Amino acid sequence: MSYYRTAVAVLSACVALAGCASGAARQASAPEPAKVVTGTVSNLASINTHPEILAADARRDAAGEEIARARSTLLPNAGIEASAGVAAGDGDEFDSRTTGNAYSYALTVDIPLYQGGRGQSAVAAAKADYRASGEVANDRRVSAAYELALALIEVHRQKGAVEILGKQAAILGSLKRGIETELKAGAASRVDVDDVGRQLSRLSVERERARLLIAQASRTALRLGIAPETKLPEVSRLQLPSEEQDLIELAVNNNPRVKERDARADAAKARVSQAKGDLLPTVSAGLSVRGGEDTLPGVDRHVAGRGEVRFSMPIYTGGRVSAGIRQRNDENRAAVFEADAARIGVTAAIRSAFDRRVLAKRMQTLAQAERRNAASALEGVRAERKVGERSTFDEIRAIADLASSEINLNNARYDLIAAEYTIAAETGLVGELFGVPGVQQTADAE
Repeated sequence: MSYYRTAVAVLSACVALAGCASGAARQASAPEPAKVVTGTVSNLASINTHPEILAADARRDAAGEEIARARSTLLPNAGIEASAGVAAGDGDEFDSRTTGNAYSYALTVDIPLYQGGRGQSAVAAAKADYRASGEVANDRRVSAAYELALALIEVHRQKGAVEILGKQAAILGSLKRGIETELKAGAASRVDVDDVGRQLSRLSVERERARLLIAQASRTALRLGIAPETKLPEVSRLQLPSEEQDLIELAVNNNPRVKERDARADAAKARVSQAKGDLLPTVSAGLSVRGGEDTLPGVDRHVAGRGEVRFSMPIYTGGRVSAGIRQRNDENRAAVFEADAARIGVTAAIRSAFDRRVLAKRMQTLAQAERRNAASALEGVRAERKVGERSTFDEIRAIADLASSEINLNNARYDLIAAEYTIAAETGLVGELFGVPGVQQTADAE
C-alpha cells in the first residue's frame, strides 16, 4: 500500500464526521509538522560486503581472466612430450625375439606469425567484456544504494505519518476528556463523546497500517544488512548540476548502464572483426627437437631437430564462415541499438525525476501554506466554539484537516527527497553517498 492511501484514509475520516453533535471544550495546541530524517551516516558502507556486490565483483574478475586467455593466442606455445614402454620384435631382421624398454622425448615450440587479426580482435573483445562486467558491478552498487535509499525514505515517511497521527490522537484524546467533563455538567451529549471515540479508533487503525508499511519497507534495508532506522545522507553533498540538460549530460556520460552497453557494443564490433579473420590465411612457425632410444637390435639412440613454416588458407567452408560473420554483424547492430536505448532510458529518467523534483517543491510550498491555513482555522474554530458558535464536529474536522495538511507536507518532503535520489542514481553517483565507490579497472585490462 502506498503512502497516498494513508493520506486518503485520513481525509475519509473527516468525511465520516458529518453527524457529530455540538459541544465545547478546551484543546491542546496544534502539532508541528514532522521533520525529514537526514544526517551523517556511518554504517551504510557495509553494502560493499553484501553477497550481491561480491558476486558482481567475482564475475568481473572472471571476465578479466578472459583477457589473459585471449592474449595467449598471440604468444608462442612450448611443450614437452615423453613416453616409455616395452618394445618387442620377432622377424628376419632380429636374431631372436627381444624385449626391452623404449623411450622417446620431444620439445616443441609453435610460434604464431599471422592469424588474420583473430587474436587481436579476441583481446579487444575480452577487454570490452571486462569493462562491461565492471560497469555491471558498478550498476549493482548503484542499484543497491538506490534500493536502500527508497526503502529508508518510505520507512521515515511512514514514521512521520505515525507521529502525525499520534499527535492528532493526543489532541482528540484531550478533546474527549473535556467533553466528558462537560457531559457531567450537562453541557455536552454522549454523541459528542462517541464521535471522538470513533475517530480515535480510526486513527489507531491508520497508525497500525502505517506501521505495517514500515515493516514492508524495512525488508530491503534488512536484506542489505542496514538498520531501517538509519538516517539518510544529504543528496546536496554530491553538488549535482541544477539545470536539466547538465544533469542529462552527466547521466549519459556516467551512468553505469550506459557505459556497460557501450562496452558491449565495442565487444560486438570486435567479434565482427574476429569472425572476418576466419576468411584470412594463417602463418605459423614450428620448432621441435625429438629423441629416443630403443633396445631392439639395430636401433640406436637418436636425436633430431626440425624447423618448419606452416601456411593455411581457407578456400571453401560451406558457408559456415559467412554465416558467422552475418551473425556477428546482427549482434553488433543489436548492441548498438541497446546502447542507444540505454541513453534514451536514462535521459527519460532524468527528465521525469527533474519534473518530479519541481512538482515536489511546489507541492511542499502548497502543503506548507495548507498547514498554516489549517492551524489558523483550528484556532478560529476553537475560539468560536467557546462562545457556542461552532460544534464539536467542527473542531474535530478542523483537527483532522490539520493532520491531513501535515501528512501532505510530510509526503511532499519525502517525494522531493525521492526525486533527488533518483537523479543521483541515474547520474551513477548515489553510491558515493553510501560509501560504496565504483570499481576501478586494472591496468592489465587496458
